[in-house]
Amino acid sequence: MNLLRSNKGSSLIIFTITITIVLGIAALTLDIGDVVIEKAKLSNAVDAATIAGAQELVTDKFNAANVVDEYMDTNVSDYINLKKVIDSDDRGIEVSSEKNVKYFFANVLGFNNKNVKATAKARVENISSLKGIRPIAVVQQTFTYGKLYTLKEGGGGGSTGNYAPIDLGGTGARVYGDNLLNGYSGTINVGDIILTETGNIAGATQTSINSIIGQCADTYDNYSLNCPRVLFLPVVNTLSVNGKKAIQVLGFATFFLEGFSNDVNGQVDVIGRFITYCMDGKTSSTISDFGTYGIRLVK
Repeated sequence: MNLLRSNKGSSLIIFTITITIVLGIAALTLDIGDVVIEKAKLSNAVDAATIAGAQELVTDKFNAANVVDEYMDTNVSDYINLKKVIDSDDRGIEVSSEKNVKYFFANVLGFNNKNVKATAKARVENISSLKGIRPIAVVQQTFTYGKLYTLKEGGGGGSTGNYAPIDLGGTGARVYGDNLLNGYSGTINVGDIILTETGNIAGATQTSINSIIGQCADTYDNYSLNCPRVLFLPVVNTLSVNGKKAIQVLGFATFFLEGFSNDVNGQVDVIGRFITYCMDGKTSSTISDFGTYGIRLVK
């Protein structure tokens, strides 16, 4: 009888210890899961804030740090030790932050909290591949922000029969007009060889340009990023070719379409103001800078 009681007592002790261990492991599992979730939230918030800060570097580098603060406040709560470091060339930003996650169930085992950290760095690089470009090429040069440029010359002003239109996905006024209105559906990469489109194609140009302007009443001083008057154009090595010839894409430039103007010969030119722009897309740090950028997370 005493032996039976002794075995029962030992079993109860073992059962109690086992239950305690199991409950402790379960408590740690729940709290560790909470830590993983909170770390993911912090990492996502830091990534978003870093990308937003990098985008702001393109237009207003002095406001980039404020944009990081705004994104962090919007996307995560109770973060601490937020740090923002902008590269010396104003083309990169690194953001780091921490969050203290309190344990709820694991307190019985002496664990109170866990400090999680997240760091991200983004660089502004030149866009190297782009969809939606318009079928007008501009020759490589140093563009000035806000300056008016002639994007397509009127009759009599072109070079050996080329007035800046390019062949994207097919020849003729119909294809050209559709690409001008809606943007080319294919992808153009830096280094691609494209063909010039000969002739003035004045009618298709005016029809498409008038339609674009009719879709968006924004002005250069106050435009939305999705306004169709924001034109992405390929920057090429030359337009001084005779007839339908090959030219090379060196990069991409962005212009706000102002409309038409009459040149000294009485011809109608398409004009636009040069702007900088940041978008999603493949980037490169080795190609020429023509003011159209993408953001790449490097950390």
